[in-house]
Amino acid sequence: MTIGSLGSTEFALHGKPAIRWGDLPQRVGKPETRRYQKVLLLNPSATLFRHDLPRCTYPLGLGYIAAVLEKYGYEVKILDVFAEGYYNAQPVDGDDQFLRYGLSDDDIVKVMKEFGPDVVGISSIFSNQADNVHHLLKLADLVTPEAVTAIGGAHARYFPKACLDDPNLDAVFLGEGEMTFLLWMEHLNGNVSDDEVHGIAWRDRDGKVQIKPELPLISSMRPEGPETGKSSPMLSMAGELDHIPFPAWHHYNMEKYFEIKAYQSPYTVGSRVGQLYTSRGCTAHCTFCTTTHFWGQKLRRRSVQDVVDEVLRLRDEYGIDEFHIQDDNITNDMDHARELFRAFKEVGLPWATPQGTALWRMDEELLDLMAESGAYQVTFAIESGVQRVLKELIKKPLNLERTSHLIKYARSLGMHVHGFFIIGMPPMFGNAGESIEEMQASYDYAEEAGFSSASFFAASPIVGSELLRECIRQGFVDPEESLYRMTYKQGIINVPGLWDGEEIAELAAKFNRDFNARRDRAYTPQKQWNANQY
Repeated sequence: MTIGSLGSTEFALHGKPAIRWGDLPQRVGKPETRRYQKVLLLNPSATLFRHDLPRCTYPLGLGYIAAVLEKYGYEVKILDVFAEGYYNAQPVDGDDQFLRYGLSDDDIVKVMKEFGPDVVGISSIFSNQADNVHHLLKLADLVTPEAVTAIGGAHARYFPKACLDDPNLDAVFLGEGEMTFLLWMEHLNGNVSDDEVHGIAWRDRDGKVQIKPELPLISSMRPEGPETGKSSPMLSMAGELDHIPFPAWHHYNMEKYFEIKAYQSPYTVGSRVGQLYTSRGCTAHCTFCTTTHFWGQKLRRRSVQDVVDEVLRLRDEYGIDEFHIQDDNITNDMDHARELFRAFKEVGLPWATPQGTALWRMDEELLDLMAESGAYQVTFAIESGVQRVLKELIKKPLNLERTSHLIKYARSLGMHVHGFFIIGMPPMFGNAGESIEEMQASYDYAEEAGFSSASFFAASPIVGSELLRECIRQGFVDPEESLYRMTYKQGIINVPGLWDGEEIAELAAKFNRDFNARRDRAYTPQKQWNANQY
């Protein structure tokens, strides 16, 4: 697929639900009466730039959906095509700069035949994996032609019509999947009416794409009773997500991830690392990001007890010796974060924030609590060391003077501090694009601020972002560009008279090599990465 095949970004509107989470136990049919009972959930192969670190963690989104379906009696299987074929890296046809990691078609077909699914659901989070998603749909049609197919995730949510051009696809989930998938299954089985199904796009009998508005985001301040499946009888005032069961870890090949050791943070102190979310959403409006739109511009949290219970379960049942927080911003609610960090101290495991933490919601007390509770590494998403770029192009509410102090403070507590930076922001909203000199200033800022290590990325116009809309509107991206090249290691944004994408990608690569070659590691990596990967 190419960028031009997507058409305009298609946002779905939120609608009023006709059914609530608490209604479900009375509405779900019995397994023995169902026509559609067996669900195969697939995580696709990964197409990566040859210099990418092929990070590999269990797909939490599929695990949540599997847990909900299984709770209501469905037979579920998860196949992580990427992880199970992690060591099978094949060059992409016609492009030796990219490798595809994942199981062979023969291996995938074998699983499909043995399981015999009634429904095949595929994760479609990233646009650069779209070709792999549609390849799985083709295999499903060949092997199990009677099975109903669906995809969900950010890419699918923003371009449902383009996705449904694939005749092998039956439905697209537009947002949060746990309740939507269950309602859809019950609809297929005749237990839920058309009016009660929300957040789905599909083709009607005339071939026209129909889009049902999304359900409101899962949120409740009240316990629903024993069907929550949690040990804690009450929810705290920060427990909007406690309805969702823990991921169905037993459907992952957990030992595979522990064997590969390619976690989001490539340098860990533990060897058996668990991943979890403590919240969903972010209240910032960064132009390169889709989180704000996907999660409805809201922050929702799990109760502290619910999070602690998950960590303890992972420790006791799977022997994890470290955990990583995957939140978009764990300190967005600073009061909630304080309580979490105090509770983590009692857990007694090392932990890290490899996905990034926003310094505009950070202070010395939080850093003290993090260090005391076992946080040995923190990643700060700075994005730019130039205040103008932050304000006019990225729109991140970050004060760089305050940021420098907190970076040094975290280092003084003995934490390894990693920084995220994005270079190559084009002209937007009538403001001048980022100059090469400003990109160099970001590198200099990273040096002066005292980061232990840093990642420099070329700006990438991912689906659902303001950056993509601006790039399409101004002609800064080639509509014939393949979606698999839409990564933070490829410069696909070209601004005539200012710079081209290849120049930005080369500069980002140089920044990564130069900066990190001189860093003293605060800990020993469990996996020795190729020196050419960054």
